[in-house]
Amino acid sequence: MNARRARRPGQRGFVLIVALVALVIMSLAAVALMRTVSTVTLVSGNLAYEQAAVTASDAGTEAAIVWIENNSGQASSSTATTCAATVGATVMACDQKARGYLASRTDPSSTQSWGDVWDALVSAGATPVAQAADAAGNTASYLVQRMCAGTGDASSAIGCSTAPASTACGSSMTLDSNAGAGNISCTSPTYYRITVKVAGPRGTTSYQQTMVAL
Repeated sequence: MNARRARRPGQRGFVLIVALVALVIMSLAAVALMRTVSTVTLVSGNLAYEQAAVTASDAGTEAAIVWIENNSGQASSSTATTCAATVGATVMACDQKARGYLASRTDPSSTQSWGDVWDALVSAGATPVAQAADAAGNTASYLVQRMCAGTGDASSAIGCSTAPASTACGSSMTLDSNAGAGNISCTSPTYYRITVKVAGPRGTTSYQQTMVAL
């Protein structure tokens, strides 16, 4: 007697397809996670470089301020060349290009960046004063521009900037109420623009500007 054998249902491979889809999804999730971690690491690294550059630029600014303070109002100086008598009475009246100082300002045009202005000043003979490289490999260099339209002793005659409030002597004191001193002790300060260029690792370059008044 011939026994009829039961037919086994054909395997359609559905489980295999599900497994492959799950594997693809897991692979995409792993790639996305790796990209996220890489992005976070990159951003963190960039922030660290930025902070290091800011620290270096602050050091450059402080060095420039020290130079200005040491030479402001001086007829002669060990860190500057005496100006010709026909130009002015102090060393700040004329360019000190070898010291990174310019007695007149140069502003960027509508098509220039501050980097372009920096390059133009250097091409014209100004020598940026470089500071020692820090532990992060950042080197700061500065240029100082007096906020005047020309050389000579600082005055409105050569377009030098004056105090924002010319009648103020600091705090709430005014020319008319300065303990009866009038404008004797109320002098308009001279403004200086300090531009610091920081050259850092991986070819990074940044600029920072500070305005000071003395």
